[in-house]
Parts: sequence; C-alpha cells; structure tokens
Amino acid sequence: MVALTNEKSVLPSMASLPAEHNETSQPKQSWSYKNRKALIIAFGLFALLRCLAFPIPGLSAMTGAGAEDATPSSHVSSCAQGGPIFPKAFDVSSVVHGEKDQIISWLSGAVKVPTEIFDVMGEIGVDERWDVFYKFAEYLEEAYPLIHKHLTRTRVQTHALIFEWQGSDPSLKPLLLTGHQDVVPVLPATRDQWTHDPYGGEYDGHSIWGRGSIDDKSGVIGFLSAIELLLKSGKFEPTRTVILALGTDEETGGKVGALHLGQWIEEKYGKDSIAMLVDEGNGVSEVWGQLFAAPAVGEKGYLDLELSVETLGGHSSVPPPHTGIGYISLLIAALEKNPHKPYLNAESPLVAFTSCGADTVKGFPKDLAKAVRKVESSLQSKSGKVDKKALKVVEDWWVTGSEEDETFIPGMGKAMVSTTQAVDIINGALKVNALPESVVAVVNHRINIASSVAELQKHLLDVIVPVASELNLAVEAFGKEVEYQSCHSTHHKGPKLGKVILAEAFNSSLDPAPVSPFTIADPSWKILSGSVQNVFTTRPGFNATEADAKKTITMAPSISTGNTDTKRYWNLTKNIYRFAYLTGGKKDNVGAHTVNEHVSADSFVELVRWFANLIVIVDETREL
Repeated sequence: MVALTNEKSVLPSMASLPAEHNETSQPKQSWSYKNRKALIIAFGLFALLRCLAFPIPGLSAMTGAGAEDATPSSHVSSCAQGGPIFPKAFDVSSVVHGEKDQIISWLSGAVKVPTEIFDVMGEIGVDERWDVFYKFAEYLEEAYPLIHKHLTRTRVQTHALIFEWQGSDPSLKPLLLTGHQDVVPVLPATRDQWTHDPYGGEYDGHSIWGRGSIDDKSGVIGFLSAIELLLKSGKFEPTRTVILALGTDEETGGKVGALHLGQWIEEKYGKDSIAMLVDEGNGVSEVWGQLFAAPAVGEKGYLDLELSVETLGGHSSVPPPHTGIGYISLLIAALEKNPHKPYLNAESPLVAFTSCGADTVKGFPKDLAKAVRKVESSLQSKSGKVDKKALKVVEDWWVTGSEEDETFIPGMGKAMVSTTQAVDIINGALKVNALPESVVAVVNHRINIASSVAELQKHLLDVIVPVASELNLAVEAFGKEVEYQSCHSTHHKGPKLGKVILAEAFNSSLDPAPVSPFTIADPSWKILSGSVQNVFTTRPGFNATEADAKKTITMAPSISTGNTDTKRYWNLTKNIYRFAYLTGGKKDNVGAHTVNEHVSADSFVELVRWFANLIVIVDETREL
C-alpha cells in the first residue's frame, strides 16, 4: 500500500501522468437512447430466463428510475470543515525542528534493508527469505534506542512486531498506528532503470530513493521517528496507550503478519477496544485546483476468480471445434463484454467528496454542484428518499466526467464506483501437439463498496452459465454443481463436452470494508481533520508569499481501490483511516511498486511532524 501513487491510492492528478496517458473521450449517449437500450436488454434477459433454471438479478439497482426531487429549504453539507487542533501541553512541532538530517537518516537506513515479500513464501524458519526481517528488527533496535527502552516490544509470528507505549489511564482506549515492513520485490531486469540503487537509501539533496521509501517504510519510520523524538524531548508521557503494529506481508494479503497482529490485540484488549486506527493510505493532492487531504474511510472488496475448463486430451492432429483454450477464451470474452455496471450509493463517501468540491472549489462545475446538493438535501428531507436523477448526475461524473475534465487519470473515476475485473493470469497446455486437458485463468476483482462477494458471484454465474450452455459444458461454481436447462438442448443431446469450474483463488474473498465516520460531528474525523489543519497552517514558509498564505486544504473522505492490512483490524474499532500526510509537487513521492520510488525529504519530515501532533492530540481528547 502507499500514499498518493500506488494501487491503494485514489486521487492521482491527471497532470502527474505523461501525455501518452490521455485518451479521447467517448461520445455521450442521450438518456432516451440509454433507456431504449436498457429495455431491449431487459426483454432479452427475460427471454433467457425461460431457458435457464437459475435466477437473473433484478434490474432495479441498475435503472435508478422513479426518484422524487426533494429540495428542502435548507441544505446541510456533509463537508463541514473543522479548524486546526493544537496540543495544549506544549508545541509538539518543536520536537521535529532541527531533526531533518536525523529523520532522513532513519528512513535511508530502513530502505537499505531489502525486506522483499513474494506471492509464494515457505514457512518462517524454513524459507530463508524471511530471515531479512531479523535484520530489519535489528536495525530498528539500533536506530530507535529510546523506543526500545520505554516501549514494550512483542514478536508475533516471529517477525511481526507490536510496540506498546503504556498510558497512565487504562480506562482510555488506545491509539493504534499500523504499517508494514515488507516491500514488493525489485525485478532484476529493471535495476538498470533506477536512477539510484533501489536498496541504497540515497538522499540526493531533495528526495530519499529506494524500494519502500514510500510504500510503506515512510509510514513505519514516520510514526517510529515521531515517538523517538517525543521521548527525546522529555515533554510527553502518554495518558492514553499507543500501540504500534508492524506487519510483514501486507503486499501478499497480510495472512502471516497483520492477521495475527489483529488477533493478538483483540485477545489482549478486546473487541472495539481501540479509539482510532491510522494506517497507510491516501495523501494530500490537488484536485480541481484545490488541495485535498483525502483519507480513505473505506476499501473495496476483493475476489480472485479461478476460472477453469476441463476437457478431454488427445493428439492435436484430430482436434475438436474448440480446445480448452478456445472454450476459456470464449468465457473470458463474455466476461469482458459484460463488465459490472457502475453504481453510486447516496451515502457513499464519494458523494461527500464531491460535496466538498462544490463547497470549497472556485469554478466548480455548476451542474455537478447543483446535483450533489440535491442528493444531500433529499437525504435530509423528512422522507429521506434519494433524488435518483441528481444522484445519476453525480455517478455519471465519476464514470466519465472525471476523465473528460482530467480530474483523475483515465479509468480511475469509473473504478471508484464499479466492481472491476482484470484477467491477469492464464495457464494451459505444455506441448504444441497435445490437446490441453485443463486450462486455468485467474480474474482479479475489486468489489464496489456498495456491493458484496455474493453479488459478484451471482453476476459471474449470470454471464458464464449461458455461454457454457451454448457450448454444452457442465458448470461447477464455488463448490456446487449448477443445474440448468439448455436453450440448445436439441443440438446437445450427447454428453457434456467438458466442464467449467468457478472457484475462489488464493482464499482471497473479502467483502468491502465497513465505512468509517467522516463528518465533522464524528470525534474521530474531527480530530484527524484538526491534526491535518494544524500541520498545514504551520507548514514551513506557509506565509512566505501572499498566494501561499491564502492556500487552504480541504478535508474530504474517499475510498481505497486496493486493500491494506486494515482488513485484519475491523473488530478493533469503527474509526479506521488510511492516510499519510505526504505533500509535494507532481514529481515528488512517486514510484511505488515500480522503478525510481522516492519520497521528498521535506514531505517526509512533515509526515513525522503530523504523526507527533496526532499522537498528542488524540492523547488529550476525551471524546474517543
């Protein structure tokens, strides 16, 4: 995971991409055309229903028709902005002043330890690739002597780490800060494309370079550095316990590290025992010409579909009309011809994000502003009935408008409001003159936050079964045989020609995350927002010029299109925020999961300053 640039991020600016990423916008279709098309599709679906013995999902969620236009006299925005919150005890930012060189050194040293994680890892103690995590723990012990003196460190599953900074009042729920030690591997073939050694941790006077400098050693080293500096100052002793959880395999799902860290914390502290959790996530970026801090308050769900076709083998000199590869190609083509329809729920954080744009951005599109205010007004009306026409305008902006006006990179807006699918792996036969007996493809799905694993599985059946019927293939889906009456029974009186199997790959299924509170009336959001406003309004050179002094930052909720270790901590708190206070220009803080990963040193120092302030602000509040 990463702030700003990798797959878990949501708000990359179009301007941050090279020109070749720009795509020609598709022509818009009229409302009447779309509805005529929907009616034709609907009649076709009902005709198909006569032939197939499994249910077709209802169309109500797709059409969005029949909503009232509720416009109460007063509209209350979901994007009310709170002011900065400053610690009462002392000037926390002062502990960071003058420590830039030390902070750079801490991150540089961490990057030098190549804590690579791979999709397939053997057991700890057997697979030597785990041993590098011993070295990383040794580095942390050397780099942060005060933390190891004053905090309690516990090893979980050997390499995952828990640090507890015990507070004086056990009645207060702890603050939990999480991150991961592991990094994605550097491909040997790409090493010559790096400006600096990917594990050199080099500082060039502007940025720290190397794998993990953003994802996620910036997060781990960020909060460790903040605590080490707070301890060094001698000015702060926590009233509220602070827990640090360092996973080992976030990049492969967190099944070894974060899974057991979450269980350990729950066993010791209990369910719903944490005041607030902050993990890696979105950062600060410019949208519509305005700076936005956009913590992800939710994550999309996940499912890797293993799609298999089993057929009889044989010599390729006497082939059937379709080999297993031919069959699976037709099935994949059917999936790609039937993508998941976009759907935006009125209560979605993305509606609130749009509302924030309408409230704080000069020159915000008037039609979009009018629509999102109608949506919020309808929710606040006595009936609470959503203005679906207005909601459709907002949804359409995310699907197409956000790309046309270059707010987001191509496809990003649509991905935010849709379940996405990507056929990423396919394996078949090994010999050119032998018919393949088993062909397997893996399709990666990121599930819309308004949907579910069950709804995705239903969609897959709705697409696959008709094709299998036409091809005279049996179907097994998620452990059960699927019975259907073929529309082509007159042509397929003989035995089935093969079998299609739908299964969950890698034990991967995950429903979308619960959405965390995101209005200023919610204490956790107010505190997070206040800490951001604090650090932004006291940033170095904030009043260097008149233009800089007039800059503001908008706190707005968003979602993560990828998944973080937070999925292992859902039982601990409802207040989960995926955010890192990383700022900078278009060329700063980039390269996660690819070549030339680097983070701006000034931006990283500000991240440390934000963590220090957040820790003390949360400690002083009694609202959590």
